[in-house]
Amino acid sequence: GIPGKKCGSIIFTAEELSNCRDNATMQLCANKLDKKDFFGKSDPFLVFYRSNEDGTFTICHKTEVIKNNLNPVWQPFTIPVRALCNGDYDRTVKVDVYDWDRDG
Repeated sequence: GIPGKKCGSIIFTAEELSNCRDNATMQLCANKLDKKDFFGKSDPFLVFYRSNEDGTFTICHKTEVIKNNLNPVWQPFTIPVRALCNGDYDRTVKVDVYDWDRDG
């Protein structure tokens, strides 16, 4: 920044972690995804978001990319329940499917 000039701000939010020691093991698949690549099929991956107390969402897990597949089966993975929903089994978890591209 420029000395003496306000350039912006950074806001941190935090939440106390629960003592939950549970783990969740999942394996997911998808069927008949849209073809998103011009010369191929799609390169899908999943992104899991935990909901925060203020209603926002934070990324807590990403799966591997499955290349050129409209019916992917992702590898099983284990995630601490504390990371997924802070031990609150009624808390919303959002899952999005994205198509990976080399250019971002």
